[in-house]
Amino acid sequence: MRHWMMMLATALLPGMASAAGHELSLGGNLFSSSGMSLALPYRPGLEAAYAYETDNWRLGGGVRWSFSANGSNPPLEVYARAQFTANMGVWRPAVGPELGLSWMRVVAPANTGFPPDYPDTRTGLFGPAYAAIHAAPLRFAFGRFTASALELQWGTLLSRQPGSMLRLQLGLLQVGVML
Repeated sequence: MRHWMMMLATALLPGMASAAGHELSLGGNLFSSSGMSLALPYRPGLEAAYAYETDNWRLGGGVRWSFSANGSNPPLEVYARAQFTANMGVWRPAVGPELGLSWMRVVAPANTGFPPDYPDTRTGLFGPAYAAIHAAPLRFAFGRFTASALELQWGTLLSRQPGSMLRLQLGLLQVGVML
């Protein structure tokens, strides 16, 4: 019991949190988008990411995969992001812009009477590029390991009509290791 208490106390000391380095992480998320009378239900997915972190910045990118997607496009996203971080002991909140390419935006017409594979012409208005703000308020570092819960990403597709299709992503849990 004493050993576990010492490990917990050591992990919670501010000097024990890793300050800089290369991080690899994996996580799960929920993704949704809506606009122009289109709406997607939340779809679960996985994310693999890389980041280089200094004392106050995280620069990196990654790939996301959705478990369910309508249409024939691959349910993938690739992205790059730059985040400002605050180093407050083990607590490491982060916020910043994200730019990416998404193929998770295809919507099959729901409750329209058309077959599920009927092409919805409204989706042709949207390109794959998007911009978003990504916030990770519950991000923590314990030595070489990181954990983040309830990350929020809110953005729009960069198409002929920016803002006409909004995207929302909730990061459920992201765990990583500093190399």
